[in-house]
Amino acid sequence: MTTRHRTAAATALLLLATGCSIPGTGAVKSGRPATGVQPGTRLYFLDQYGTRPAVRPGSERQDLQQTLDTLLAGPDRAEQRAGLRTDLPRSGTVQATATPGTVTLRLSWSTASLTTTAVQQLVCTTEDAPTSGPPPKVALISSDAPSAIQQQCDLHRTG
Repeated sequence: MTTRHRTAAATALLLLATGCSIPGTGAVKSGRPATGVQPGTRLYFLDQYGTRPAVRPGSERQDLQQTLDTLLAGPDRAEQRAGLRTDLPRSGTVQATATPGTVTLRLSWSTASLTTTAVQQLVCTTEDAPTSGPPPKVALISSDAPSAIQQQCDLHRTG
């Protein structure tokens, strides 16, 4: 064995014996453990980056129609302070009808008057609202679109 090999072997042994030189810390207090999905009603509003969920705290989630009515009321003061806003019209209604696998939203305004982000607010909120079974397909019906237009939340797309 050459001197070079002996030096390399000695250096490797020294590194192994000393470890990475980062001392152990033991248990670190950092708050409560994770508990899963935050309870409350999930609504989708907009911020500077696009559509994003906001959770309204509560012990139980609202049903589908209540959730949509809450969405139409817009962000509350705390959500506004956090930079959230809505693209949905200030007046109007959405009537939700759920059948197995599909939710149909009847809009009181024309779909042509809605921005893409307003449609996403409605669709994402509907997909996340409590229904039986997997997330539903969402269909929109309005005065300018009497035939149902299928929509999907861009945030929930898997492929």
